[in-house]
Amino acid sequence: MRPQLSLFAILFALVCVAAIAQQPAPAWDGKGVDGVAIRFDPQHLQRPAVLLFWATWCPYCKALMPYLQKVYDAAGKDKLDVYAIDFKDEDGDPVAELKQRGQTFTLVRDGDAIAALYGVKGTPGLFLIDRTGTVVYKRTGGDAPEKVEAALRDKLGLPQAN
Repeated sequence: MRPQLSLFAILFALVCVAAIAQQPAPAWDGKGVDGVAIRFDPQHLQRPAVLLFWATWCPYCKALMPYLQKVYDAAGKDKLDVYAIDFKDEDGDPVAELKQRGQTFTLVRDGDAIAALYGVKGTPGLFLIDRTGTVVYKRTGGDAPEKVEAALRDKLGLPQAN
């Protein structure tokens, strides 16, 4: 009986993850560079959007972000928005960090409240929202950067990286 219970638990977990990835995305207001207001309204998106919850101190974020930049570059800024939502990061300088890394995402500062809306408790958290405002992909804990890049390319209809 134990193997069946384990199989049931695995299948249940997979169904739950799939259900989460098909939820409407919450709207939010944030602050960009220099305190400029940023409004994310998933009911009125012109293109898909990636929400990346990150922190300057996070080594996993640092590993993932170049792969996300490759997806952003492949899609083009007119076909994809990428929001780098900085949270749990009191001492870092996210503006300098993105500039130093050569990443061109839209920075959202002090995103703790936004992370709470999406149930993000750790970094990096990543969501892909389609043009209808539906979460169509969610990075699950421990996914390798290459796997995340491949999944985003697949969902966005982009060719896979070499």
